Amino acid sequence: GLKKNRYMPLTHELCEQAALEAFNDKWFRRNYLAMAEKYGGVTRAELQTAARVADMGPRLEVVHGVALEMEQRIDDLLDGSANDLDLDPVHTFPRIDGISMKLRQLSDCCPLHQCFGHLAYLGLRPLLRARLLPYQFASIPKKGQTALKRQVERWLRRKSLGIQHALKLDVKGAYEHTKQELVLAILQYEIPRAAWLLAVVRCLLAMSPNGGLLIGGYLEAWMFNLVASYILVRILGYVKARRGVSVPLVVRSGSYMDDLVLMGRRWADIQSAARKITKWVKDTLHLTIKDSWVRVDFLSPAEEHRRRHLKGAAKGCPGLDMAGYVMHRTYTTVRPGIFKRARRQYMRAGTDLQRGHFIPLYRSYRLISYNGYFKGTKSRAAAEALNQQKLFKSAKWAVRAAAIKERSLAV
Repeated sequence: GLKKNRYMPLTHELCEQAALEAFNDKWFRRNYLAMAEKYGGVTRAELQTAARVADMGPRLEVVHGVALEMEQRIDDLLDGSANDLDLDPVHTFPRIDGISMKLRQLSDCCPLHQCFGHLAYLGLRPLLRARLLPYQFASIPKKGQTALKRQVERWLRRKSLGIQHALKLDVKGAYEHTKQELVLAILQYEIPRAAWLLAVVRCLLAMSPNGGLLIGGYLEAWMFNLVASYILVRILGYVKARRGVSVPLVVRSGSYMDDLVLMGRRWADIQSAARKITKWVKDTLHLTIKDSWVRVDFLSPAEEHRRRHLKGAAKGCPGLDMAGYVMHRTYTTVRPGIFKRARRQYMRAGTDLQRGHFIPLYRSYRLISYNGYFKGTKSRAAAEALNQQKLFKSAKWAVRAAAIKERSLAV
């Protein structure tokens, strides 16, 4: 009985919290201001005046109005007087991913759509807390590339795990090929009594033009993580009998977006687990794991230390390339493609400073986004050669100055 109640009941407070989270850092965007005026009856001028004196009253008024509208639409949906949530159509647009250089179809959802996405997440939070594994790192607050890097480093350095090999698998077109029926079937099984939540999620998923999950939707990232949690639990459950004892085929496994990593002691065991999971994912979830496996055979710490003192290409050691980092047993480096682009931006920023004594705003954002790669890896010599820390501080100063200027104009 307890398992089936892993969801939040629909309340006005929950709707207000969802609206507040959706509006966070977006109060002065044109479409959010239009929604504030429509449902909260608060004008841009009133919001600006309140922001000047740190008065939250008008914002809370907007949130209250939006929450009432959301409740009304859900009531209409549940009593059958409406077939959907009556949201604006989702606009999709092509965008080249700056890291992998792949072309992706991103989506732009209207503000009310985002509010309902946050509401569905808040309603599902008890289920997600129970189901998601600690080794899932994408689209989860306080988890990300750096958290994945740290976790893999710990696994590789823990002698008791005895990890010798890793295998990286990639789910083909993860978001667009994850069927909405699959997500709804999982939710129906997990929380059959959550009528309001199932209805809202069904309507939000149906907004996707291609039948899969939207890239850029708030709820969709959580829904793919829920599907991925089933894959990881399955992988970690594979065992073999060894002298009458069950031995796991895979010692540790984790996921980052559509990438899965399997780590273990014997390559044959990892291979066996990979073949099994590929078949299970195809038969049960109707998703495809690509044939292009990436195998990594880690060296011993002593061998890695020996190679690090060599020159040129001989320095290189096998490492797990995932989430923008290449992780080895005793050190971590930045993925070569990312390092090249970061280096180029820092060199151009250096030229900008020499010529005009400031770094343009668009480049400042790039320098800040690349800083984490230098901070979390063994790149000290490269950072010093590029004067990375000084340029990073100049970029932060440029962004801060632009934010202060924007705020003064808004007021």
